[in-house]
Amino acid sequence: MSTRLILTFVLILPLSACQSLFFWPTPDLVDSPKRFGFNYENVEFQSADHTRLHGWYLSSTFAAANSLGTVYFLHGNATNLSYHIASLYWLTEYGWNVFIIDYRGYGRSEGEPDFQSVIQDASSGYQWLRARGEDNIIVIGQSLGGAIATGMLGLNKHIRISGLILDSTFASHREIFRDIIGQSWLLWGLQIPLSWGVVDDYAPQNYIAGLSHIPVLFVHSDADRVINKKHSESLYRQASGVKALWIARNLQHGAIWQDKYWQQQLICQLEQWPKLMPAEQACSTSSPKTEKSAFNPPVSDTTSAPEIEDN
Repeated sequence: MSTRLILTFVLILPLSACQSLFFWPTPDLVDSPKRFGFNYENVEFQSADHTRLHGWYLSSTFAAANSLGTVYFLHGNATNLSYHIASLYWLTEYGWNVFIIDYRGYGRSEGEPDFQSVIQDASSGYQWLRARGEDNIIVIGQSLGGAIATGMLGLNKHIRISGLILDSTFASHREIFRDIIGQSWLLWGLQIPLSWGVVDDYAPQNYIAGLSHIPVLFVHSDADRVINKKHSESLYRQASGVKALWIARNLQHGAIWQDKYWQQQLICQLEQWPKLMPAEQACSTSSPKTEKSAFNPPVSDTTSAPEIEDN
C-alpha cells in the first residue's frame, strides 16, 4: 500500500472508515494455473452470514493416501487468490494439499471486507476443510492474512489446527498504519492522531499469547519495506508456546516463498512439524520429499521468482 494512496484516502475518508484502507481487492482472476502448471478445484461455500465465497483447492501430486496434510493459505490485502497462489502452489509437489480462499469482496467472493467479516470468512473456510475430512491443517497467513489467521484462532477456540506460520505479519493495525503514515513527510507529525481512527480490536497482538497450544513459526525479511520485521519480532516475544522466528535477508514483502532457499527450508520444517527448527537447521536432519526429483539447491538468497502483487 503506497504512501501516496494512503495520503489520498486519509484526506477524503472519515476516520471511522480507516479500516477500508487495509483492503485492496480486484475482481478479475489471472490464469495462474496455466502459467504455473497446476490443477485445482473451484470451491464455493458460505460465510456465517451467508455471504458467498470462492476458493481454490489444489491436491497434492502424491497419492491421496500419502498426502502429508493441507496448508490453508490466507493471503495478503491486495488483488485476489489468483495472484497470491504463486507463493505456495509448489507445495503440492512435496505432498501437501493447498487451500486458498478469497475473502468477501475479493475475486469471485461477494460482499465488502472489514476486519471482523474477513475473520469470519477465514473461519468458514476452515469449516469447509473440516467437512471435507481434513485433519492435519497448517495455516499460513501472509501479511494481512496473518492478522486474519490470528483473529480466527483467537476468537474461535474450537478450531484445531496442527500449526500456524505467520509470514510478514503486522502486530497491530494501528501501528502499521502509523508506520506507513510516517513514511510521508507531509503526514509524519499526524501519524499518532490519525491512527486513532483505526480499529485495533482485531490486532494479532491481542491474540498471540493465547495461542500457546499451537506451534507458531514467524517469518519475515529484514528488507521488507511494507511491514518492518519489528512486527514479527514483537509477536514472537509475546507468543508463549512452541515458537520459532526466521529472518530472511534481502527479500521484498511477500516474496519469501518464491525464493528457492526458503522454499527448501519450509518443506523441511513442515516434515518435522510440530518440532520447530532454526531456519539454518531446518534441513539438517530432513530432506524434502518429492515424487519428481530432489529439490534444486538455492542459487542465492535472492533467487528470482514469479512476481505477485501483495501489500
